[in-house]
Amino acid sequence: MLNILAAILLFGFVIMFHELGHFFLAKANGVEVVEFSIGLGPRLLSGVWRSTRYSLKLLPLGGSCAMADEDTGSGNPNGFLSKSVWARISIIAAGPFFNFILAFIFGVIIVAYQGYDLPVVTNVVEGYPAEAAGLKAGDLILSVDGKKMLEYQDLLMHLQLHPEEELEITYGRLPEEQALEPSAWYQEDLTYETGTVTLRTVFNEESQSYMMGIEHYADYHKAESLGKLLRLGWHQVVMLGQSAIESFRLLFTGYVGADDVGGPVRIVAGIGQMVGQVRPSGWVIVLLSLINWGLILSASLGAVNLLPLPALDGGRLAFLLVEAVRGKAIDQEKEGMVHFAGMMVLLALMILIMFNDIRNLIIG
Repeated sequence: MLNILAAILLFGFVIMFHELGHFFLAKANGVEVVEFSIGLGPRLLSGVWRSTRYSLKLLPLGGSCAMADEDTGSGNPNGFLSKSVWARISIIAAGPFFNFILAFIFGVIIVAYQGYDLPVVTNVVEGYPAEAAGLKAGDLILSVDGKKMLEYQDLLMHLQLHPEEELEITYGRLPEEQALEPSAWYQEDLTYETGTVTLRTVFNEESQSYMMGIEHYADYHKAESLGKLLRLGWHQVVMLGQSAIESFRLLFTGYVGADDVGGPVRIVAGIGQMVGQVRPSGWVIVLLSLINWGLILSASLGAVNLLPLPALDGGRLAFLLVEAVRGKAIDQEKEGMVHFAGMMVLLALMILIMFNDIRNLIIG
């Protein structure tokens, strides 16, 4: 029970931080906030302070920062629609921006404790594309399709997000006269000769993942400077945000099924299971594991919310940017209908995902 509680609190905290972005920027721009809530559905706890109602609701599936005149104008000088278009853009964009701030803090903590792991090939698996392409043990993967690989996690993520695609891999290889023992491969200050190969990943039934056929043994390095620590922390945010958006592409192209999409129930269950597994290692490891999950959730939530889809922050930003360009607001009734339709689709999707989550938990 304690494990699930920790998961729910983490999930709620990430959502709360997102809504705090909207809340703070609304207050900074003089917008009246009617209600600030964590969760959806019936209120569990609620109270009013300084004209704003603060609520904790039953379902930890979202949250809201309800502002006066958010959808229809009534002439309230402190209403959302009475403010300039750029003030409204700042309020809407603040939610995802706060998620990126939180993810960045979490990313720096993880890298500071764990370090970073260079994408070095430890072994090439016989019969797989990497062997046919000519990759060798000791090669350092520098980039894939022009995208720099800072860590081994970058490589894994790219392979899973581009299944069965032809990949252009640039690698670094030590000259034969500079060959080192495997224990010395994991260094950044070595002089490599670069080369490029192309290959396609293949699906491995046992691991249920797309593979190029290399093995890697983790060897973590501490960040050598504060600047590098901050860059690597931000890199975590960018990598996870991009992967969340790319996952939508895989969903629509059929590489990811609806049953494979995890919603709040599955996420909470997964976090709870993780907490149970690492608790014997001590509370420091539990805390770091929760921070790592918080990094994933916050970066993903921030990135997905920026997608220009109705009912998401990105959809609202799209309308506001059109207004900024044309100098005239789009009819509020029409915009409201678009967002309402998007919200209905989103709620239906959430119900479907929640049903699948519960079914998979019962079956599995």
